[in-house]
Amino acid sequence: MKIILFITVFVWVTLAQAQTAVATSGNTTTVAKAPSKQTRTTTTSVSVSNSDDSYSLTASFDAIKRKKLEKLLSDNLDNNLLSTDGDTKIWKKETKSETVYSFILKKDKLKVNIDKELVSNETYEKFKDLGEKISKTISER
Repeated sequence: MKIILFITVFVWVTLAQAQTAVATSGNTTTVAKAPSKQTRTTTTSVSVSNSDDSYSLTASFDAIKRKKLEKLLSDNLDNNLLSTDGDTKIWKKETKSETVYSFILKKDKLKVNIDKELVSNETYEKFKDLGEKISKTISER
């Protein structure tokens, strides 16, 4: 009878998603704990476009990932090209009034544009690898 009572209480608690249930029968007290459910909604998207003459990446992510992305970009881009506008960080290289590349990091968005005709193959490959690291960082839980 005690086992049936315990199982009934445990099933009821689990279905009701309560955190703690106590069942008492005679001199025996049983405590059953169900894990609390914490729901967290995340917004993550990464879109990459790679054509013959340009590469672009657009990403949306949770604001808590901004610090990791900022460090990743700082470690891989020339900080002499960094400018800030409020909370926005911009790494931008220009030549003869043309934008060679730009990385624009906002609170929860990142936009990358690279003109493949203005960068070397080595630089393009470096940025392409950086794009993959960005995607992995954004996708981490």
